[in-house]
Amino acid sequence: MENHIYILDTHWLESSTVFDKWYKIMPTERRQKIDSFYFSKDKRLSLGVGILLHKGFLHEGITNTELSYGENGKPFLANKQDVYFNLSHSENMVICAFSDMPVGVDIEAYRHFDDELANFVYHKSELEHIHNNSDDADAGFTRLWTIKESVMKYFGTGLSLEPKEICIDMQNGISAFCKKYNCRNIYFTEYNSGEYYMTVCSEYKFFSNRLEWIIP
Repeated sequence: MENHIYILDTHWLESSTVFDKWYKIMPTERRQKIDSFYFSKDKRLSLGVGILLHKGFLHEGITNTELSYGENGKPFLANKQDVYFNLSHSENMVICAFSDMPVGVDIEAYRHFDDELANFVYHKSELEHIHNNSDDADAGFTRLWTIKESVMKYFGTGLSLEPKEICIDMQNGISAFCKKYNCRNIYFTEYNSGEYYMTVCSEYKFFSNRLEWIIP
């Protein structure tokens, strides 16, 4: 299968007609997930996740889409050993990457990192690199966060692997180092759209040349 990375702006789902149309075709598990949220924004994000999964599975001809979950909650298809996917959302955007090899993806809206937070999640070498190579430190920190998060998503650890346990070298391309996991054969592909930064972590040196925008 080809690598695909889908993105959806959930503002489209503010229309009750569009929302209801897609809600009705979601599997029971996804509808229950949507219903569990109190705020409309969170309901739209959850439905957006369902739409991207629906589109991705449909593209691969997969009809049995019952999801299983890893130890730290990473979803997978137990009946399809050659299909991997990963999801992320931030603010109003939802993103999903599909591949034939393990994959992790993260999206993050531009955010402010105060000194306390930056020192908590980044190594001294990472801080120095951002301050020496970026006119906008918060943009650099946001970008770096998506890289670290994509590594956690790739290995399916969630925050059980703390951000500072991953060291990112950005001097010549992007390399990751971690005592707990072998990062030697993983690579990073970056995307950005407006004030959103996105990173895919995979075993492909270049994951995909474009974002595929989904309009529900």
